[in-house]
Amino acid sequence: MAQDSDDINLTNQELQVLSELDSRQFGFLKLNTPEQAKKKELVLKAVKYLERMLVQAQNQKERSKHIEKDDTLIQKEINIDPKTYCKLGHFHLLLEDYAKAMSAYQKFFGLKSDYWKDANFLYGQGLVYFHFNAFQWSQFLQFNTRPSQNVWTTGHTSTRVF
Repeated sequence: MAQDSDDINLTNQELQVLSELDSRQFGFLKLNTPEQAKKKELVLKAVKYLERMLVQAQNQKERSKHIEKDDTLIQKEINIDPKTYCKLGHFHLLLEDYAKAMSAYQKFFGLKSDYWKDANFLYGQGLVYFHFNAFQWSQFLQFNTRPSQNVWTTGHTSTRVF
C-alpha cells in the first residue's frame, strides 16, 4: 500500500492548479467535457492521493493502538488537517460524486468547530444538500452557522434565539 501512494506524485504546478479549485467552480468548471479532460485527470489523481493518505493514516492509527512499549502507548500518529476533508469534498463535488462529497464535508463538519467561518465549505455542503433535496439538513447548518448571532445576552444570562 505504501508503494502505491509513492507512485502518485504531484508537481508544484499541479498543486497550484489544485489549490485554486473549490466549490465556487461548481457549475462553471465542467470536468466531464473534453476540453477539461486534463484537469479532470488531475483532480482524480489528487482524490486518489488524498484517499490513500487518509487510509494510511487510519491504518497507522489502528496499528499504534496495538503496539505497546513499557506499558505506554507509542504516540506516532499522522495528524490529518480537517481542511483535507473539505478539499476532498470540493474535488468530489466538482466530479459530481455527491455521496462522496457529502461524506467528506460531514467529516470536516465534525472535526472543525469553527466550520461556519469557511464559506467555500458552506457553499459546497449546501450544493450537496440541494442535490439530495435535503433542505432540512441545511436548516441545521443555518441555525448552527454563527452561534454568537443566535444568542441574546441579557445581563448575566444568555437566551438562545432560533
